[in-house]
Amino acid sequence: MNPSSNSRTRCRGLSIGLGFLHTRVALNNYTMIYLLFTVLFAEMMIILLLLFKTPLREPLVVGLDGFKQGKAQLAVTSVCATVFVVMMYNIYTVVEIRSCSADAVDSPNRVILAFRILEASLMGVSLFLLVMIECLHQFIKPVVILTETITASRKQNQACEDTNRKNAHLAKSIKEEISRLKTGITKLELECDKREKDVQSRKANSSTLKSQLVGLHVEYDHLLTENKDLKDQLHDMNERLSHSTSKKMSFFSWDQWGL
Repeated sequence: MNPSSNSRTRCRGLSIGLGFLHTRVALNNYTMIYLLFTVLFAEMMIILLLLFKTPLREPLVVGLDGFKQGKAQLAVTSVCATVFVVMMYNIYTVVEIRSCSADAVDSPNRVILAFRILEASLMGVSLFLLVMIECLHQFIKPVVILTETITASRKQNQACEDTNRKNAHLAKSIKEEISRLKTGITKLELECDKREKDVQSRKANSSTLKSQLVGLHVEYDHLLTENKDLKDQLHDMNERLSHSTSKKMSFFSWDQWGL
């Protein structure tokens, strides 16, 4: 048998088989294409959120980190492997249909061929975008961690600067208080010196008064001695006077003269 006739027979069989499955495959293809487009738009949105610095980037990175842990990573790997197998099957189907002659491929099969090509393209693009998301996540994760570290460091530096400002204000207040206390101490020292001088002058006056008091005591003792001497002399004089008076009285008495 001629090889070209075998090829035509196989293409006709493939065309007949595809014709029988045209109705069911068309419905499934529409659903799959809508799903693939939804996945593509979601992946594009994730890539845009990862590329640009938005408030949603950090929560998205944290969510991807959590999504990669546990059974979710195994499920994503299984889905990706399934999509890859389906994509390779669609590519094989497209190659088989392309290998047939143009006469053997009718209009319905051309529609199915277009759907297969579109499905394979969307699956390939979705897998490529998924790989891009993985790479972007691996590159952006350290950036996000570094950004968080820098933000925390800035906040800590701001807190330190605020503390330094407060400490500087407190130090200034303490310096002012110290200068005020020094002024008060200087005034107290001057007052203390003045009072010390007053005390020294009073001590000098007290020494002078003590010396005067000693002199007065000496003079008082001398006066007492003189007073005692005068009293003794007066007493002696009184005794003498009384003795002479008694003699005179006895001389002039009547008894003595016999009268």
